[in-house]
Formats: sequence, C-alpha cells, structure tokens
Amino acid sequence: MTTYPSGNQQIRIEQQVLSGDRKHPALLLLHGSGGNISFWLDRFALALTQVGVAAFAPHYFEKTGTARATPELILDGKHFPAWLTAIEDAITYISSRPTIDPKRIAVLGISLGGYLAMALAARETRLRAVVELSGGMPPGMEASLSPATPPVLVLHGAADSTVPVTEAHRLARLLDQHRVPHQVEIFPGETHWFSQAAQAKLLRTCGAFLVRRL
Repeated sequence: MTTYPSGNQQIRIEQQVLSGDRKHPALLLLHGSGGNISFWLDRFALALTQVGVAAFAPHYFEKTGTARATPELILDGKHFPAWLTAIEDAITYISSRPTIDPKRIAVLGISLGGYLAMALAARETRLRAVVELSGGMPPGMEASLSPATPPVLVLHGAADSTVPVTEAHRLARLLDQHRVPHQVEIFPGETHWFSQAAQAKLLRTCGAFLVRRL
C-alpha cells in the first residue's frame, strides 16, 4: 500500500497494478459507507486483471478521519465534498503512474461510493467511464450532467432495502434527460449485498462494459 497527497494530508490507496511495458487503463474503486475496501476490491481485482485493467482503491474517509459514514455525516454538507476532493486527488495520483494511460481511467462506486462516482462524473473531465453500483445521483447535482458526461453503467438489486431501486430508475431518467450514454441492469430479487451468483454476473457485466468503454 502507498499514499498520495490531498491538501496537507496523505491518503492511503490500495492498488492492483499490472506488469509490462505498455500503459494500462485503470479503475478507481470507491467503497461504501462501511469503509470496507477489501470486500469489493478482492472480488473485482482478478476480473479486472483478466481484462487488462489496473485497480486503485483510496481510503478516502481518511480525509475527514471517518471510520464509518452515517446519514448525518453524508448530508452535513462538509464530509461529502471533502471525500470528493480526496477522490479527485486520487485521479491525479493514478494519472501520474508510469504504467497507467491517463486518458483511460474509469470509476466504480458502491453504495455511498456510487453517489460519489456520479458526483465525480458530473464535474470531472478525466474520466472515460462510470460504473454506479447500488447508489444514485446526489441531490442538487442533477443539472451538472450533460452529453459530455462519460458513459454510465447502472447496477442495482431490485430488492435493495438500503438504497431503494427507485434511485437507479431516477438516475436512468436523469441520464436520459441529459443525453448521457448509459446501460442499466436491475438484478431481480437481489438486495444491497448481491448473492454469489449475482456477483458473478455483475463482474461479467462490468468487465464487458469496461472493455468496451476503455
């Protein structure tokens, strides 16, 4: 593990880099409110490696000294923007890596990370693609979407009681309205934590999307 600068702080970042002489595309992986990086990184790393994509997962909660994000912290108007800044600084770090193609960077966000991924996509020009998983569009940022927003893959469980599937449908309508290229996959019967069988399909869907967009 290494660190990167964000203001006057150093933020830890986990990375799964690839060997070889050529420059590779990269995926920025954003954890959810529980701060669990390894759960999804462990699942995505192998699949990403197989399609030639490096993975980077920043400990963005370190920007605010947060261990776990509560609804009060997420909505207080201070923590979310600070996390977003730490994530933008992570893109700067990733872009500077000698084995990474800075023009082929995507983001994948889970739950809270999905909202952050969409906030990032609405204002960040360095992204090539977005995978939004079990999250949605942050309120108040809808007008920032435009045809220049990178293509988005929306993934959600139909039985999600933590972040209702209505958030995925709302995001799809917004992407339609702002003419953002997108793909939506709703998983019947799946909750916020996808079953093992659904995770396998999810990985295949993400892999195919990233190969096509990166």
